[in-house]
Amino acid sequence: MARESYMDHASYQLSGFVGGVWHPEDLVELPGTSWIIVSCMRSADHAGGLFKVDTAWPSHATELRWAPAAQQARLGPDVFDPHGIAVRRLADDAFELLVVDHGGGEAIDRLVLELGEEGPFVAAGERLVQPPRTSANAVAHLPDGGFVMTSMFDPTDRELLSRFARAEPTGQVWRWSQANGWSRFGDQPMSGANGIAVSHDGFVIVCEWAARRIWRLDRDGRAVTNAAMDFLPDNLRWTADRRLLLAGQSTRPEVLFGCEARGDRCPLAFRVGRLDPVSLAFESLITMDEAGAAAEGFGGATGAMLVGEQIWVGSFTGQRIGVFSPRSS
Repeated sequence: MARESYMDHASYQLSGFVGGVWHPEDLVELPGTSWIIVSCMRSADHAGGLFKVDTAWPSHATELRWAPAAQQARLGPDVFDPHGIAVRRLADDAFELLVVDHGGGEAIDRLVLELGEEGPFVAAGERLVQPPRTSANAVAHLPDGGFVMTSMFDPTDRELLSRFARAEPTGQVWRWSQANGWSRFGDQPMSGANGIAVSHDGFVIVCEWAARRIWRLDRDGRAVTNAAMDFLPDNLRWTADRRLLLAGQSTRPEVLFGCEARGDRCPLAFRVGRLDPVSLAFESLITMDEAGAAAEGFGGATGAMLVGEQIWVGSFTGQRIGVFSPRSS
């Protein structure tokens, strides 16, 4: 039997790209606007940065401007290293952006974005240093104004790759509130705690990346249910119908993690699909194997979000965002 095409069963197909970025790991939409914020991870060739894309003119991203008053929220533009991001509206023209920042130490940058004549810019912010022996991956707002974050691993752990390979616990979920600061959110250990999302009623959905599992936690962090995936589940993003888009990689965790830093060829096969936040049932929408990623020049998906009828897909590698459109019947 002939080998199936890498997109035979996909309901979306690659239709274009957004350029002007590098390692665009996470994407969020500023609610009620045409703007999307992109978190670009630090690489050997580029400092980390936050970029903006106007979906009315989506061909190219430009870097966010930081007002002088906002600079205290990071240790410096040359060391800034953003990862996961989350956003909520503060007022008509103001938003709070939470940024996982590995630059110069582990912290969550709590930024205020305002809309100016040229779109959003960073108007103010503060830097919240994380608890010792944590390394954040993703962050999500709570209904009370605080937030939860996933600590993927202990940065002092020299056995990390072997723990990932065996799906052994390496991290967990933490909570931050204005009144109490940092505290552990429940006691569920996870192997590579990764993407996180909070439902409108306060339940928390978490990706256990290295164990290929999704968890639903209650408001106190207790496990309610979980479901196995057949890929490494990475970032989560809500859709308008209160479901989630989930993206992740189709490989082994110890092969993928740190591949660029080691000088290895990074695996690029990935999946994107729709996740029910209650049952945790998963419906695949995009499947890309290694051959397909090589042919298209795009792979290593980390997150996805709906933009109109399209799905925009971020990546831990490369210098563009993939735009996928519904396949014609």
